[in-house]
Amino acid sequence: MKEKLLFIISFILPGSGHLILKRFKRGFLALLYAVIAYFCVFTQLIPTIAQTFVHNGKVWTIGKTPIVDNSFQILVGAVFAVLCIIAFLIVNYIIARDARDIYIKLLNHEPILTLKQKAENLAPDIIPNVVASPAFALMFLFIIVPAIVSIMIAFTNYKDPVLPPAYLIEWKGLDNFKQLFSDPRLSHAFTETITWTLVWTFCSSMLVIVLGTFLAVVCNSKKVKGKKFFRTVYLLPWAVPAFLTILIFQIFFSKTGTMNTIILPAITGQEYSLSNAVGFLINPNLAKVIIILIQGWLGFPYIYVLVTGILQTIPDDLYEASSMDGGNAWTNFWNITFPIIMNSAAPTFITQFTFNFNNVTIIYLLTDSVVKEVGSTYGPLETIASLGYRLTMDAQYSTAAVFTLITSVCVSVVVLYSWIKTGAFEKEDVM
Repeated sequence: MKEKLLFIISFILPGSGHLILKRFKRGFLALLYAVIAYFCVFTQLIPTIAQTFVHNGKVWTIGKTPIVDNSFQILVGAVFAVLCIIAFLIVNYIIARDARDIYIKLLNHEPILTLKQKAENLAPDIIPNVVASPAFALMFLFIIVPAIVSIMIAFTNYKDPVLPPAYLIEWKGLDNFKQLFSDPRLSHAFTETITWTLVWTFCSSMLVIVLGTFLAVVCNSKKVKGKKFFRTVYLLPWAVPAFLTILIFQIFFSKTGTMNTIILPAITGQEYSLSNAVGFLINPNLAKVIIILIQGWLGFPYIYVLVTGILQTIPDDLYEASSMDGGNAWTNFWNITFPIIMNSAAPTFITQFTFNFNNVTIIYLLTDSVVKEVGSTYGPLETIASLGYRLTMDAQYSTAAVFTLITSVCVSVVVLYSWIKTGAFEKEDVM
């Protein structure tokens, strides 16, 4: 009981438990930290958080006075404040646990390490974390904080014309999510977009994985001559900037491009004319097929390089033993090659789906060529990621946040489940 009470006291007021145990150096250091931390919490952090929920008449707003209070800056500051308070609570827990450990060691008459000794023992573990801390700080600043802010925006009316500081952002709760399903136009846009996004993500990712794996396996065969040449050629799509390749394909498949002016006339025997040219990037259905093929061309070199590296690690003894048992190229692939590839590259294959789900570049560059439905604001090639980008550019921040929040949660759950099922978290050496 005394152990738990000491822990609680030390958690509430860091350093108090150490002082009770007559560990004055640690106690005063922890107490100094507590004074600084609580001063920041009560004078800066809590007031910032309080500004996030202000009751103005019938609505709750972020900030109190337009022009004077910038709602968006207050929201970002509140997110930082909450994260800082969480960090303080973690430090309080560490200090309280240290006080509890000292108490237990005193009861058992065990030696207690000094701060210097503890630092020397923890140095091998701390130094790598210190080296990695700048990357974590950048990730925290540019990924975690914006993600939390985006989630908060989904529950507000932050969109044109409600733009701070001229206006205060209001909290709308679940109204934005209800509107997504009650507004016929918005609901139709969301349904069409999420359907195409799923088709695009699955088809483009599978094409990239299958094509990259197939070429790597074929090129790795001993019967293939000129491997260096083919490996160089297969890397060319990766060497050229993606946006440049996309623009070249856009010209290639246009009504005046190479496909219509040279290739199709050579195949069909009909002379080229603008009237009978095929609108590959104008017709929505054709455009969807073309854009998947283009992404396959852009993405397969990465999988090709990855699988080629894995194939180099497979010992020839396995194939020799298989041939002695009557195995052939087909059975060798499914019984030896494929399981080893999946065991090493499954997490990377999963990330291909998340990458293509969030791929904006190719969609943004090609979607304006496609004919839109009458009255439609956005094209049929729009995915959730590209639509969220366009909504953000149009200052429809809350709607964009709702779109991305719903789909991101679903994708995160699927990806997490897939990683767990493939044992990715148990394989720390998987690239």
